[in-house]
Amino acid sequence: MEKRYLTKQLPSKWPFSHGVAIKSPGTIIILAGQVAFDRHGPNRQLVGAGDLAAQTRQAILNIRTLLGQCGATLKDVVDLTAYLKDIDRFEEAGRVAMEYFTDPLPTLTLIGVNALAFPELLVEIRAVAALADRPAARRAKPTRRKAASRRRR
Repeated sequence: MEKRYLTKQLPSKWPFSHGVAIKSPGTIIILAGQVAFDRHGPNRQLVGAGDLAAQTRQAILNIRTLLGQCGATLKDVVDLTAYLKDIDRFEEAGRVAMEYFTDPLPTLTLIGVNALAFPELLVEIRAVAALADRPAARRAKPTRRKAASRRRR
Protein backbone atom coordinates (compact mmCIF):
# COMPACT_ATOMS: atom_id res chain seq x y z
CA MET A 1 0.00 0.00 0.00
CA GLU A 2 1.33 3.38 -0.94
CA LYS A 3 0.57 6.35 1.32
CA ARG A 4 1.52 9.78 0.06
CA TYR A 5 1.50 12.53 2.67
CA LEU A 6 0.61 15.89 1.23
CA THR A 7 2.50 19.13 1.82
CA LYS A 8 2.91 20.21 5.40
CA GLN A 9 2.84 23.93 5.98
CA LEU A 10 4.03 25.84 9.04
CA PRO A 11 4.69 23.93 12.28
CA SER A 12 1.60 23.42 14.40
CA LYS A 13 0.78 22.78 18.03
CA TRP A 14 -0.76 19.44 16.93
CA PRO A 15 0.95 16.74 14.88
CA PHE A 16 -0.75 16.54 11.47
CA SER A 17 -0.40 16.44 7.69
CA HIS A 18 -2.72 18.33 5.38
CA GLY A 19 -3.75 15.28 3.40
CA VAL A 20 -3.01 11.64 2.70
CA ALA A 21 -3.49 9.85 -0.62
CA ILE A 22 -3.82 6.07 -0.33
CA LYS A 23 -3.21 3.85 -3.33
CA SER A 24 -3.30 0.05 -3.36
CA PRO A 25 -5.39 -2.74 -2.01
CA GLY A 26 -5.54 -2.83 1.74
CA THR A 27 -7.80 -2.31 4.70
CA ILE A 28 -9.24 1.02 5.79
CA ILE A 29 -10.09 1.08 9.51
CA ILE A 30 -12.59 3.72 10.60
CA LEU A 31 -12.97 4.12 14.34
CA ALA A 32 -15.77 5.82 16.19
CA GLY A 33 -14.77 8.69 18.43
CA GLN A 34 -12.82 7.51 21.46
CA VAL A 35 -13.07 9.13 24.86
CA ALA A 36 -11.35 8.72 28.22
CA PHE A 37 -13.19 5.67 29.53
CA ASP A 38 -10.83 2.83 30.41
CA ARG A 39 -13.05 0.06 29.01
CA HIS A 40 -16.41 -0.64 27.42
CA GLY A 41 -19.42 -1.64 29.49
CA PRO A 42 -21.07 -0.88 32.81
CA ASN A 43 -17.85 -1.07 34.89
CA ARG A 44 -15.98 1.53 32.90
CA GLN A 45 -14.19 4.33 34.69
CA LEU A 46 -13.42 7.84 33.48
CA VAL A 47 -9.68 8.46 33.34
CA GLY A 48 -8.57 11.98 34.23
CA ALA A 49 -11.67 13.79 35.47
CA GLY A 50 -11.04 17.48 34.72
CA ASP A 51 -7.59 16.69 33.24
CA LEU A 52 -7.47 17.28 29.47
CA ALA A 53 -3.99 15.74 29.07
CA ALA A 54 -4.99 12.53 30.86
CA GLN A 55 -8.22 12.27 28.87
CA THR A 56 -6.37 12.83 25.58
CA ARG A 57 -3.85 10.13 26.51
CA GLN A 58 -6.60 7.62 27.37
CA ALA A 59 -8.51 8.34 24.15
CA ILE A 60 -5.33 7.70 22.13
CA LEU A 61 -4.62 4.51 24.10
CA ASN A 62 -8.17 3.36 23.31
CA ILE A 63 -7.51 4.04 19.62
CA ARG A 64 -4.27 2.04 19.85
CA THR A 65 -6.11 -0.89 21.47
CA LEU A 66 -8.80 -0.97 18.78
CA LEU A 67 -6.24 -0.74 15.99
CA GLY A 68 -4.35 -3.64 17.54
CA GLN A 69 -7.44 -5.81 17.13
CA CYS A 70 -7.03 -5.31 13.36
CA GLY A 71 -3.26 -5.81 13.32
CA ALA A 72 -2.67 -2.06 12.95
CA THR A 73 -0.73 0.48 15.02
CA LEU A 74 -0.83 4.24 15.52
CA LYS A 75 1.69 4.47 12.63
CA ASP A 76 -1.16 3.32 10.34
CA VAL A 77 -3.42 6.27 11.31
CA VAL A 78 -3.95 8.60 8.36
CA ASP A 79 -6.67 10.89 9.73
CA LEU A 80 -7.73 12.24 13.13
CA THR A 81 -10.69 14.34 14.16
CA ALA A 82 -10.46 15.81 17.66
CA TYR A 83 -13.44 17.37 19.40
CA LEU A 84 -12.51 19.65 22.32
CA LYS A 85 -14.90 21.25 24.77
CA ASP A 86 -12.42 24.08 25.35
CA ILE A 87 -10.77 24.87 22.02
CA ASP A 88 -8.44 27.34 23.74
CA ARG A 89 -6.69 24.32 25.35
CA PHE A 90 -5.84 22.59 22.05
CA GLU A 91 -2.08 23.00 22.65
CA GLU A 92 -2.32 21.02 25.88
CA ALA A 93 -4.00 18.10 24.12
CA GLY A 94 -1.63 18.47 21.16
CA ARG A 95 1.43 18.01 23.38
CA VAL A 96 0.06 14.64 24.47
CA ALA A 97 -0.74 13.64 20.88
CA MET A 98 2.86 14.44 19.89
CA GLU A 99 4.01 11.66 22.23
CA TYR A 100 2.13 9.10 20.09
CA PHE A 101 2.13 10.39 16.51
CA THR A 102 5.34 10.93 14.55
CA ASP A 103 6.26 11.45 10.90
CA PRO A 104 4.57 10.77 8.62
CA LEU A 105 1.81 12.55 10.49
CA PRO A 106 -1.92 11.91 10.01
CA THR A 107 -4.24 14.66 8.88
CA LEU A 108 -6.10 16.47 11.65
CA THR A 109 -9.41 18.26 11.91
CA LEU A 110 -9.83 20.07 15.22
CA ILE A 111 -13.35 21.04 16.26
CA GLY A 112 -14.49 23.02 19.29
CA VAL A 113 -17.79 21.77 20.74
CA ASN A 114 -20.14 22.87 23.50
CA ALA A 115 -20.72 19.36 24.81
CA LEU A 116 -19.75 15.71 24.34
CA ALA A 117 -21.75 12.57 25.18
CA PHE A 118 -21.14 12.95 28.94
CA PRO A 119 -20.58 16.23 30.78
CA GLU A 120 -17.28 15.08 32.36
CA LEU A 121 -15.67 14.41 28.97
CA LEU A 122 -13.26 17.06 27.68
CA VAL A 123 -12.08 15.46 24.41
CA GLU A 124 -13.16 12.87 21.85
CA ILE A 125 -10.85 11.64 19.10
CA ARG A 126 -11.90 9.79 15.94
CA ALA A 127 -9.31 7.98 13.82
CA VAL A 128 -9.02 6.45 10.37
CA ALA A 129 -6.17 4.04 9.61
CA ALA A 130 -4.94 2.41 6.40
CA LEU A 131 -3.39 -1.04 6.68
CA ALA A 132 -1.57 -2.66 3.78
CA ASP A 133 -2.56 -6.18 2.82
CA ARG A 134 0.10 -8.67 3.75
CA PRO A 135 1.00 -11.25 1.10
CA ALA A 136 -0.17 -14.76 1.88
CA ALA A 137 2.57 -17.06 3.09
CA ARG A 138 3.68 -19.48 0.41
CA ARG A 139 4.98 -22.93 1.10
CA ALA A 140 8.37 -23.51 -0.41
CA LYS A 141 8.75 -26.45 -2.76
CA PRO A 142 11.31 -28.97 -1.56
CA THR A 143 14.62 -28.79 -3.36
CA ARG A 144 15.84 -31.75 -5.34
CA ARG A 145 18.37 -32.59 -2.64
CA LYS A 146 15.68 -32.77 0.08
CA ALA A 147 13.36 -34.75 -2.19
CA ALA A 148 16.16 -37.20 -3.03
CA SER A 149 17.10 -37.71 0.62
CA ARG A 150 13.48 -38.52 1.48
CA ARG A 151 13.40 -41.24 -1.18
CA ARG A 152 16.48 -42.96 0.28
CA ARG A 153 14.84 -43.42 3.69
